[in-house]
Amino acid sequence: MAKVETKYLISYKSLTETFHKGNIPNNILISIKEKVLLDELIKIICESFGGKNFNSKDNLISFNAEDKQMDNVLNECSNIGLFSERKVIVLKNVKKLLKDARLSLLDYLKRSNPDSCLIMVSSDEEFAPEKIFLYDPKAVTESSAENKRNIEKNVKIFQISEFSESELIKWTGEKFEGYKISSETLKHFVHFSNHSFDEILSEIEKLKTYCWFTKEITTDSVNLCNGIAKDFNEMDFIKAITERKMDEALKIYDHISLKKDSEVYLVFLMNTAFITINKLFDPNTSRLDGFMLKKELKLWFPDQEKLLPYYKDYRRTISHDKMSSAFDYIYSTDKLLKTSGGDKRTMMTSLIKNICSL
Repeated sequence: MAKVETKYLISYKSLTETFHKGNIPNNILISIKEKVLLDELIKIICESFGGKNFNSKDNLISFNAEDKQMDNVLNECSNIGLFSERKVIVLKNVKKLLKDARLSLLDYLKRSNPDSCLIMVSSDEEFAPEKIFLYDPKAVTESSAENKRNIEKNVKIFQISEFSESELIKWTGEKFEGYKISSETLKHFVHFSNHSFDEILSEIEKLKTYCWFTKEITTDSVNLCNGIAKDFNEMDFIKAITERKMDEALKIYDHISLKKDSEVYLVFLMNTAFITINKLFDPNTSRLDGFMLKKELKLWFPDQEKLLPYYKDYRRTISHDKMSSAFDYIYSTDKLLKTSGGDKRTMMTSLIKNICSL
């Protein structure tokens, strides 16, 4: 997790509301990891700073600090013709600037162009403005103190806080504008996304196309677009596996196997479950709780969080060697299902028996 500087911390919603109101700073440093969110912020800045008719094609210029083009960056920031429109310049990976480039940047920031908005982006785990702008609060020198005064006067710094589950659900709901979707269906949809912003946007477009005529997103449509039958009892199946209840697991499998391609999907779920259990061997993971543990273990599927106590119990009763055997059984079965024409029920029965016998 990125180092949190409370001084600069702000929620994504609060920052977008601030930018929508106008008064865009000429120089901005933003700590943000999600490209989707960065693109949204840049769009808002362009409209607020350059007006509703802002020409992004000509007046939005993006650079990457790794390309070592600082002269070009500063030229774009500085050179505005008499009748030219305002510009927005984005400098990504600002932490990658070499020292000479940082000194040039600091010099520009002292007398920045009021018709340019420079957005400096940091996506690193560690967010340290003092390192980017060459001032050390623990070892203050004259130049360091001057750099700090320069930045405090001329740069607005924002560190976007991580989304909570409720914030992510609300953000996702806004993307379904024009469509009817219940809060329960919305939460159900987000669980299938692995909390990935890119995946969420991709799946939203798929759902909008599928539900174009009805303009209503239902739980059934979410399930269908994710390729999952609505009456699958997969969580009960995984629960039986982790409790080593072989007969119950076989019974549930027999019920689920009436559905097309269920074997490959069930093996996928088993692999996911054992990856989660394996993560619990890590003390740094096992000591987490609540949403942070759910996020670390990627427990996004509906009701999957309810399996966590069973995962923990299973982890306490299995060794590393047996975990390796479990992955070997799962991998070999998955390969057979996808490459051979053998009897699927025989393969799955063997897998269930082997796993439950560990």
